[in-house]
Parts: sequence; C-alpha cells; structure tokens
Amino acid sequence: MQILGRNPVLEALKSEMKLKKILVKQGELDVKLQEIIDLANTKGVSVSIKSKKYLNKISEHPLHQGVIALAEDVRQPGLNELLNDLERKDIEPFLIFVRDAQNEANIGAIIRTAEAAGAHALLLPPKLKVSPVMVRSSMGATAHLPVINTNLFQSIKEVQNRNIRVVGIEMNGTKFHYEEALKGPLMLIVGGEDKSLSKELQDKCDAVVKIPMKGKVNSLNMSVAAAIVIYEKLRQEA
Repeated sequence: MQILGRNPVLEALKSEMKLKKILVKQGELDVKLQEIIDLANTKGVSVSIKSKKYLNKISEHPLHQGVIALAEDVRQPGLNELLNDLERKDIEPFLIFVRDAQNEANIGAIIRTAEAAGAHALLLPPKLKVSPVMVRSSMGATAHLPVINTNLFQSIKEVQNRNIRVVGIEMNGTKFHYEEALKGPLMLIVGGEDKSLSKELQDKCDAVVKIPMKGKVNSLNMSVAAAIVIYEKLRQEA
C-alpha cells in the first residue's frame, strides 16, 4: 500500500506500521522531508532519492508532496476481536460506521476526526477499502486508528448484544444531536453524501439524531456532520 504526503508518512513512521521503503524526491530537502529521512534512518527504513518524474509516474494520487512510503498491508482486527479486547481492558467502545461515500476524502476526514476524538475504530462496509486518498486526507490518522471492513446490519446486532447504543445521523432524526444522550458505549452511523439512512436501518438504531439547519442548503458535508456529533459526545463526557 502507498502512503502519500509528508504528514501521513511521518505519522506512519511514528506508528507500529511496517514500512518497506520511503521514496523522496530529488533536490533540496525542506525541514519536514529531512525529519522523515532522519526518523526513517533511526527506525531502519530504507530511503531512496528519486526524481519527481518517477514519483509522479508511480504515485496512485498526484498529490504526493514529494514523498511516498511503501507499506506492508496491515492486519486489522475483526469487530468481535476489537470489542473483546476493549472489554478485557474495561474500556467503553466508541465506534463510527460510515455506511457509504462517493468521495474517499470525506472518509479520510472522518478518520482524522475520529482518531483525534479518541474513537476506537472506524467501520466500513466490505466494498469500501482503505485507499491512498483516505490515508492522505486522514493526515496519517489511519496509522493510529483501526479501520475495519464489516457488514453493517451484523455490526448493529453485535454491538447491541453488548449493550452498545447505536445512533444514526440523519436529517429526519427525532431529536437534535445535543438533546440525545451520547455518553458511554456508542456506535454512530454516518450516511453517504447523497444517500440517506433507510427506514429499515433507522428502525434498527436506538436513536436517530439531526443537526440544526437554518440556511437554504439542506444538508452538510458528511464529514462535517460526523464531526459535529462526534464532538458532542466528547462535550457531554467532559
């Protein structure tokens, strides 16, 4: 897997992720690139200097910022494995399930927010795999937060059996997000950019919340909506 961009590569080096090699553009090095090279040398990760043309040719995305890390595929825990581990440590789970997305950068932004807020995992349906775009837009948060592919309805059943509340985020929610109790074990469900949570799915949730809207635009970017509710949980628990 490729990790593109300075901050994502730096975060990967700081994590337990196994990197095969780091490719850095030829030419004068700035402070951030030198920091990457120094840390790579400290951790025994090979660094190769390549032309910008070469990096452009092999990069899976044009915005590589002059550095590409080649990482081994990371084994992520299954949902049950993760929950069992949290239970052993007596930690109340906080999960975010992203049901759908047309824009991978939105998923990356949610991963970044989830990691910053102390969530324990981001869940995706099997069809949505972690990509270089998600890694880069997460600013390296994928190096620290498990991203697990799992079936949505099976996940709802599993977490509810463990007394973890499931809260959907949707425009037709029965309460505003700040009116709903979000403390304790929780899984948030975020819909796609242009795909609402179905009635069947909403009926499976313990609650569905909405975010106040006063303007003429009738919806928020999915990553913004997720961030608002994620940080409302932190506010309630402060």
